[in-house]
Amino acid sequence: MQYSKMLFSHSTAYAVRALVWLARKPQRSRWLVGDVANDEGIPQPYLSKVMGTLKSQGMVTSSRGPHGGYSLAKDPAVITLREVARLFDGEQPENVCLLAYGSCRDCSRCPISGLWDSNRIAISQFLDDVTIGTLAGRAGQSASG
Repeated sequence: MQYSKMLFSHSTAYAVRALVWLARKPQRSRWLVGDVANDEGIPQPYLSKVMGTLKSQGMVTSSRGPHGGYSLAKDPAVITLREVARLFDGEQPENVCLLAYGSCRDCSRCPISGLWDSNRIAISQFLDDVTIGTLAGRAGQSASG
């Protein structure tokens, strides 16, 4: 049996992938959802909804017409994983009880709780520290190396 649960929902993962994809393109260039979806292997209808959410939250802009498409509205160096995850996932993964007792912060019955604390803190710091700009830089390194 293979465990396939992800830290983020598909919506968050697709949003991060799309934002990283856009961050690697020339500034102020515009791209169609289909371009991103094809390159990233994301279902286009699903990505269209994700991009709509990103637009409504001011992370991307869009325009219609022959030179239309999506582009980043914010500097990728200031968009954190936490900010993107909050849009789609609400409660952050470091606060979820691993054994489904409830919120990890106030659970005294869970035998993992004390062991999980340092990892929970590390994940929280990771979500705050890693930006779309950081990931775009790493994606560029791995694609060329």
